[in-house]
Amino acid sequence: MTTMIDRQSPIPMYFQLKQILLEKIEGQEWLPGALIPSEQEFQDMYGLSRTTVRQTLSELVYEGVLVRQRGRGTYVSRPKLTHGPTKRLNLTEMIRQQGLEPGWRILERRWVQPNRHIQEVMHLNPETRVYRIVRLRLVNDEVIGYHAIYLTERYVAYIDAPALERGESTAYIEKAPEMQSSMAQRSIEAVAADDVRARALGIEEGSPLLQIERVISATDGTVIEFLQAAYRGDRFKYQIST
Repeated sequence: MTTMIDRQSPIPMYFQLKQILLEKIEGQEWLPGALIPSEQEFQDMYGLSRTTVRQTLSELVYEGVLVRQRGRGTYVSRPKLTHGPTKRLNLTEMIRQQGLEPGWRILERRWVQPNRHIQEVMHLNPETRVYRIVRLRLVNDEVIGYHAIYLTERYVAYIDAPALERGESTAYIEKAPEMQSSMAQRSIEAVAADDVRARALGIEEGSPLLQIERVISATDGTVIEFLQAAYRGDRFKYQIST
């Protein structure tokens, strides 16, 4: 195992440090979820500049090997939870099948004035308010996802409050008659974490997120629910088989 920086080598020092850190992870000296030394500690251990150490760590964070947590430090990434439309189990069932405990934490329930994107998706007039519910998706009390739900007044009466903190993501609205024959459309994209979601997820602003937008509609086209879900890029991946 490489333990020293060779200053006579033509290989850049940041890349040498990167190989040292990867060997520690692959050799299980640092296990998934382990807190690694700080930038200053790496500078002292290897006699490197702050710029060199930061470049190394930034590359490993970008590649998903490490994850930075706001105010806590840098950790070895844990294996990602995998889910997709072809799986027979919903996400909650999949989490339980892996011996983990799913859960929710409610952050917000209130009426808001929707932005233009929400108005267009839900086919709303500019003056129409929507009811927003913000929940955090938990796995063994670790926050992995941020859910923002939007409902029109028509469906607020069907909210099952206890189900907001248990069950699958749509369990809270299953009492709405239109849900029995509803259709769902999803879009998936990679986005950078804004300040609000970064704080809620315990990650640095700008960290990669997997954003899933879901629109559940009744047979007449009425939007029952609009969901914007953002999952930590280091903890979740969406798999599609063709």
